[in-house]
This record gives sequence, structure tokens and C-alpha cells, in this order.
Amino acid sequence: MKAPAGGAGPGDELTLIAGCLERLGDAVAIVATSPDAPTRVVWVNAAFSELFGYGAEIVGESTHVLWGAHTDREGLKQLRDRMEQGGIARSNAVLYARDETPRWIELVSTPVGPDAGELHVIVYRDVTSRKMIVDALAAEKQKLETTLAAIGEAVVTTLADGVVDYINEAAETLLGVSLADVYGMPAREVLNVVDADAQSIDLTAQSDGTTLRGRALLRAPHGSADVEYVASRIGGDLGTVIVLRDVTAENRMTMRLSFEATHDPLTGLQNRRAFLERLVIAIDGARERGEHHALAFLDLDRFKIVNDRFGHAVGDRLLGEVGRLMGRVIRGGDSLARIGGDEFACLLTNCRLSDARRVAEKLRAVVDGYRIEHQGESLSIGVSIGLAAIEANAGGAAALLAEADAACYQAKAAGRNTIQG
Repeated sequence: MKAPAGGAGPGDELTLIAGCLERLGDAVAIVATSPDAPTRVVWVNAAFSELFGYGAEIVGESTHVLWGAHTDREGLKQLRDRMEQGGIARSNAVLYARDETPRWIELVSTPVGPDAGELHVIVYRDVTSRKMIVDALAAEKQKLETTLAAIGEAVVTTLADGVVDYINEAAETLLGVSLADVYGMPAREVLNVVDADAQSIDLTAQSDGTTLRGRALLRAPHGSADVEYVASRIGGDLGTVIVLRDVTAENRMTMRLSFEATHDPLTGLQNRRAFLERLVIAIDGARERGEHHALAFLDLDRFKIVNDRFGHAVGDRLLGEVGRLMGRVIRGGDSLARIGGDEFACLLTNCRLSDARRVAEKLRAVVDGYRIEHQGESLSIGVSIGLAAIEANAGGAAALLAEADAACYQAKAAGRNTIQG
């Protein structure tokens, strides 16, 4: 141990202080400051020598010998200013050992001696490992945030208490908010998602080790969206990662494709395939449960005249308008379909043949009252309707359609615009 240099203060007192500091595990130096002169080393302990590689030879030298290329000189000058004002001063800096090895050092300066503005004890703590860990964590966080920002799905992370810690750019767009708007807010307030029964879903309420998955409606300030969600706990109880995927367009496309697959594009009514599926279900109900249904086959009268005189475009308009008119007079549980060019079919559920004739008469009347007009001309049409009962002894769908079609042919033979069956 190097004794304090002469003139630094009362020798006995400094010797006592030095003896106490020598027993500390931290690197310690006693330094002296004076106006317009660099900070000068008065004494160092063995831990200081081990940390920096300087022994007694550093006594009397300026502390600048510890500075290097990456030392924050301005920060250390501010530390010197605070030291001269008295009181405890703290700072962090990169300092260099004798072999030019850089180290991250945490400095704590405490004034001592008869003149607290001149003599100070500085404790040097090597925080290089801690700084490397902090830097590594910061780098990993930056990588994670960069990765999350690049993900197309909306990502929201929360802390253990369920408050929002981070949202990526996709989440900002989907939710209509910025990270600054929602940081620290409860996630259940930011993520207003409800199930098919309009019941709120708390995406942070899953148990440890479980993952919530599903579909929901997201209600955001700028509108609603259909979303798929996945919510998972982070490392037990460190928070939650929530990923949302906007499936609104996908759902609409699916619904559209489903509609187009089962509906006639010209009239919007069910197409032949969808109608036959419903007819099979009705036949099964009659055979297995004794239900009573009826099938109507409808063929427009004088439709060819409209096509020949006014053209196919007007004929197509007629089909659409007549389809909508007939759709308004059938009962709520019945199914109306376009199954051919000017041919329609109607499944009358839970309806005996006597009741089916009354419904068929409404269909005939509404078509009979319809007029198509084009370039000052007006033409009327009619509809011939054939009926077939769907009972326990009914045949298959093809046989029933053939039976109703044969009855429709009889209606046309009887003068058109009539009902048979």
C-alpha cells in the first residue's frame, strides 16, 4: 500500500482512512483536486492496482492516465465539477488499464479530509460484464422489435399485469392507434374483441402453459374487422404475446364463393345443385319422420316471345324481376330456385298438397300480373306450375322432379298459366 503523499492533508488521518479502504473489495483511489489543475492521484489500494495494473507509480499522476479513445471526457469533466461542489458524485465511463484494456467503470466520489472540496475517495466498480449483458439484451430487444415490425400480422405484447408493452406497425394500422397512445393501458381496453355471441374476450386471461386460439370480431375506433387470434404467455408469468390476423377480406371472399357456388348469378335465387341438396333433406324427413312437403315445378309461359322480340338482355332482366316477385310471396321456410333457362322450382316445407296449391296460386297470380316493357311495347307472360307431394313413400330427388315436371307439362297442355298436380 502506498502511503498518502505529503501535503495532501493530515498524515495520521489519511493513513487511517487508507487503512480502512485497503480492506474493501472494490478498487479505491484517494484523489486531490485544485483549481486549474488536473485531478491528481494521492493513493490507491491493492484492488485498484489489480483492476488497472497501476501500483505506487500512479501516485502523483493525473487521473487522465486512465482515459482512452472511448472515454467520455465531457462526462468526467462534469463529475469533476460536481466533486468540487462537495457531496457525493457519480458517473459512468470507459477507462483504460495500463495494458490499454478498456473497461466500463462506475465511479462514486465522496469528499473527505479537512477541505471537502479538495480531497476525495473514488470507488471504481468494474461493470463491464453488466454493461455487456445490458447491451446484449438491448440488441436482442432491437432485433425482436425489428422482426415484429416486419411481420404482417398485428402483434401486441403485454407485461405480467396485462398492460400493453409493445405493438408493431401492423397492430397500429389494425387498431387505429399508435404505441404512444396505448402504452401502459390494460390490453383488454385496447383489444376490444367479442365472440359470435357478442361476449367480450380477454386475451390476457389464459392460464400458464395454455394458448388461446380462435376467431372474433375486433371493434376498433375506425371500424370493425374479423380477426384470427393467438395469445400465449411469455415464460410463465412475464406477460403475453398476442397475434391478430385480419381475415375480413378472406371471410368475405369465402362467403362470396359460397354464395356463388349455391346461387344463380342472374336471379340471386338458389341454383339447381343447392336446391337438390335441400330436396334430398326434405325427402329424408318425409321417409324417416313422416313429414309432409310439396314440390312445385314452374315453367314461364311466352318467355321465348320476349327473347325473340326484345332480345336476350331484356329476357335476362325479366328472369331477375320475376324471380324477385316470386320470392316475395313464398313462405319464410320455403326454397325457390332457378333450375334451368326459364324453369324454376319451389320446395314447400311442412306443406300438404292442398296447402301447396294455395301457395302455387299466389305464385301464378304474381307472374300473371307482371308486364315487361321495352321501347314502348309491353308484353305479359304467365307461368305453368306442376305439383308433386313429398310423402313417406316418395322416390328420389330426380323422380320427384320428373313427377312435378310432368304435372307442369299437363298445365301447359291445359292452356298454360294453370296449376296441375
